[in-house]
Amino acid sequence: MAKKRLSLSRLSIPIFWDLFFRFLSIIANTAMVSHYSNDLVGAMGAGNEIIDLFITIFSFLSVGCSVVIAQAIGAKDTILARKVIHQSLFLNLLFGLICGSFILWQSELLLNLLNIPKELLKDSQIYLDMLAICLIFDAIGLILSAIMRVYNIAYWVMMVGIMMNLIIVVGNFYVLHFTELGLFGVGVSNIIARIVAVVAMFLIITYKLKIHLKIKEMLNFEKEVLKKVFSIGGFSAGENLIWISQYIISFSFVASLGKENLSVQTIYFQLSLFIMMVGIAMSVANEIIIGKLVGARYENIAYKHTWKALYFSVMATIVVVLCHYFLKDVTMNLLDLKEDLREIMLPLFTLSIFLEISRTFNIVMVNALRASGDAKFPFFSGMIFMLGVSLPVGYILCFYCNLGILGIWIGYCADESLRGLVNAYRWKSKKWQGKAVI
Repeated sequence: MAKKRLSLSRLSIPIFWDLFFRFLSIIANTAMVSHYSNDLVGAMGAGNEIIDLFITIFSFLSVGCSVVIAQAIGAKDTILARKVIHQSLFLNLLFGLICGSFILWQSELLLNLLNIPKELLKDSQIYLDMLAICLIFDAIGLILSAIMRVYNIAYWVMMVGIMMNLIIVVGNFYVLHFTELGLFGVGVSNIIARIVAVVAMFLIITYKLKIHLKIKEMLNFEKEVLKKVFSIGGFSAGENLIWISQYIISFSFVASLGKENLSVQTIYFQLSLFIMMVGIAMSVANEIIIGKLVGARYENIAYKHTWKALYFSVMATIVVVLCHYFLKDVTMNLLDLKEDLREIMLPLFTLSIFLEISRTFNIVMVNALRASGDAKFPFFSGMIFMLGVSLPVGYILCFYCNLGILGIWIGYCADESLRGLVNAYRWKSKKWQGKAVI
């Protein structure tokens, strides 16, 4: 393997910009609707939370697909890599159709479970229904982008992300200022953007990577191939499912505090996603590299590389989160927040300094363990700390110590800190060695 193909910066920079523009679409939706109506932001938040949950349900295939292909490339097994690509694409399309149809069928029930205020229910349902359609294209896009990254053309994923977000921003501006479509129009612009993005990625895979997809191969499921993908993706999905479920449960806690707190939770959660993408980009890049190294049986090099990746990820996150803190007034002005929302949000900027550093630490270690084939351990540590620490601590501080939304976010911080230390200890112990699926 050429050294440049295992370069952390070579992979992480385009992945970062891809994530940046992907999160930008969420921020763009939030910011543009915020100027249109602060209350509608809360209506959007419910839809975003539910969609995040369902994306997690079928995103396990993209994680399993990425790790198995990376290990296959490291082991120079091109036949296995091709089989994983075809079977993962078809299964994720199927899961996307099932999940999207379920949301369209039960959208009102899902929103009621989140304690959405009645005055926001109609708008929330309209937006959620539109996102359910987006979900089908997201299912395909997740696999396609995972394939492109692991084959070292993350740059093209980034370019597709830029194009998709330009369509969303232009579409949102038009429907919010020149029509009366509101959140329905915002949903339509998101659907169009995703269709264009998926078509573009198919073309890139066909003509750039020379991977000609065949329907016959997609339908030819092999037990051993799927077993390898599910052995990584299943536990990864379980951990991510718990993570999203944690946020949805805490979202319902915040919803019971009133629509002002609901709007703050929605807005700040998106800002938090925006901050953590530095750590996510470097951890995903490291995951691809570790997968290839483990597949090639260079486990000692993989061990040292992860500590290096952790150091640079944490340093980069510190810079970003401090900028976020010092620019807090600028951020709130850009979002055109009312004074009551500003007061609720302000303490979260300080807490984020500790939360985001801890989160990056944890994300890097989790992804490294997954890439090595040891996906089971981060699943169980996630279950223990998210359900046993984050939610109970957040609930007690919110309702019994009267800290409100701040208490919920302290619970998040406690979870990420403790889980990061436990997962780092697992990596240091080297018990993950010998667990490769290839």
